[in-house]
Amino acid sequence: MIKKAIQIYISLSLILVILAICREISLPAILGIFTTRKHVALLSDFGAPGMPTRHLFEKWELIDGILFILGTPFYYQYLKPISKKYAKLFVSLVVIYGIGDCIFSALFDYSGSYFANWHSCLHAFGSLVGCGALFIANCLLILLLLFDSQLQFVKMFTATQLISIIACVLCLFLESRPLIASTLQIIGLYGLYLPLLVLGLFAGFKNLKIWVFRELKL
Repeated sequence: MIKKAIQIYISLSLILVILAICREISLPAILGIFTTRKHVALLSDFGAPGMPTRHLFEKWELIDGILFILGTPFYYQYLKPISKKYAKLFVSLVVIYGIGDCIFSALFDYSGSYFANWHSCLHAFGSLVGCGALFIANCLLILLLLFDSQLQFVKMFTATQLISIIACVLCLFLESRPLIASTLQIIGLYGLYLPLLVLGLFAGFKNLKIWVFRELKL
């Protein structure tokens, strides 16, 4: 009974990551409704002291971090046949992202500058380590899929990672221009999320189709 429950959890855990990504994608639009500012330079500004969205942002990021961590078993199960060792590494990197970029963002306030105080530094450190870990995870995923001859994903994910890294670097240099910086940050983050989202949807749909065919005995 317990073994079956664990198998069901692993099979459905990708839903948690997809949910977390959908929440992260919708965060700027939803929190933007409650802010009194016209534009914010970085998404972290939503959690800055004095912002009306501060506590909502913190709870939002804490939940998303937990969802990212709990959703990793599916990806391990999917990548394990290609390489058990690198599947574990991939999952570990996604967990680091959930802790660094999401949970650290929830626990440590950002005060308008990454070097304003100690909690802003920790916030920045978590974001840097987390996003770096997810970028490395995506590069590792590209290599695993290349080894598995899934070339359609390799081409797509390579393009998204190039766009993502360029957008993130430009965002740091254009922080003084809020609209441009926030747009670039969103593009960069979406590029980082896309491999997890596309692979999850593809693998999930494939597993659902297999299950339907098995149940109907077609």
